[in-house]
Amino acid sequence: MSSRLRSLARLVTVLAVTAAYVALHLAVSAAGDRSANPGTAALEATAALWCGLFALLLLGPALWLRHLRRSAAAELVSVVSQYVPPRPPWQRTLRVANGLGVLLFGCGAGAVHASGRHGHTMPPTVRIPLLLGGVAAVIAALLILRRTRPYAVRPAARALLLSGCRPVLYLRSFGDDEGPVQMDDGEEIILHTREEQLASALGAIGPVIAVGRPGERLPQLGAARFYLPLDDWKPTVLRLMDLSQLIVLRLGQGEGLWWEVEQVRTTQPARKLVLLLPGGESALAARLNTYLPEPLPPGELGAGGEWVSTVIVFDDAWTPRVFPVGLRRSGRWGWPGKASPAAVDPPTTEVARAVRAALTSSGLRRRTMTWRSRLAAHSALLAGLGLAVTVALAGWLGLRALQLIELW
Repeated sequence: MSSRLRSLARLVTVLAVTAAYVALHLAVSAAGDRSANPGTAALEATAALWCGLFALLLLGPALWLRHLRRSAAAELVSVVSQYVPPRPPWQRTLRVANGLGVLLFGCGAGAVHASGRHGHTMPPTVRIPLLLGGVAAVIAALLILRRTRPYAVRPAARALLLSGCRPVLYLRSFGDDEGPVQMDDGEEIILHTREEQLASALGAIGPVIAVGRPGERLPQLGAARFYLPLDDWKPTVLRLMDLSQLIVLRLGQGEGLWWEVEQVRTTQPARKLVLLLPGGESALAARLNTYLPEPLPPGELGAGGEWVSTVIVFDDAWTPRVFPVGLRRSGRWGWPGKASPAAVDPPTTEVARAVRAALTSSGLRRRTMTWRSRLAAHSALLAGLGLAVTVALAGWLGLRALQLIELW
């Protein structure tokens, strides 16, 4: 499924759900106004009928797009699903607890923001409890989410099924997983790791999947994991290379990783590969040169950034193009001849910006990558606020229904 069809499917689903909710809302209001104001009740009932019909009309296209999405991902899901371990039933409780933590985080952060921004208009009897309650909710949410989020991650097969797009295959050395799982805490509370933010940015292209570390008890947060046997992992990786639309490979130590570099170099189109080079690793750049027809330009490699300092892509002849992280340019590939230091941004946002510029030079434009990375740092807050609004709307509708049948 193309990115346009995926966006269309999301739009149709949102419109159908919104129309269905408005129809229920108007139907409940019409039933409540029937005796007090018959004219208004009749108009509301008519509007509810039309909204309901609109939702039913959208149901057909939504189911058709769902079928397209599942059909497009069928081969990939069949490859990956056999390597996704089943989840025990008791983990459902932890996923519910994770949802509760997200809700508390959104409500608590909203309460703290409201007390700080509009506290001067509130009496102390409202402002102080609101502030204390918000702080308590945020602390409770952090304690819950730190423990439950790994249990709520989406498995690779599920991520592929929900997207319907060919994935981005993320390859790296298992020994280098410590850097991507770090969190860039600053003035704001950030719950999401660097890999989560990078996966969100790359999600503008397709779902990001990765081989999980053998023996890990819980999956790392970020790319959707699947687990391959230690003695027979190469054929599956080669098959996924063929089925993926992009391969993002973070250079590091490990012979398995360099075998993957060699396989991509010999079996895949050059424009399909994106390399992430850590900072201060000149030995990795020197080793990479042995696999390339032309060496990397040493004067253009990024100097900073221990996690990722340089993004490298290739033209059809495997000639490397180098994009340092943290330097913004403009010109032929969207960059000027002279690089200048970028404004202060989180490390992952700078990496996403460099990846976007690199992909643009290869003809793949994804303008949303940078802001997706920024939003990913606050996705728990946004999800909490969205969940709070959803619960409030559903609760109000249920309360009105109970009042109509005289149970409240």
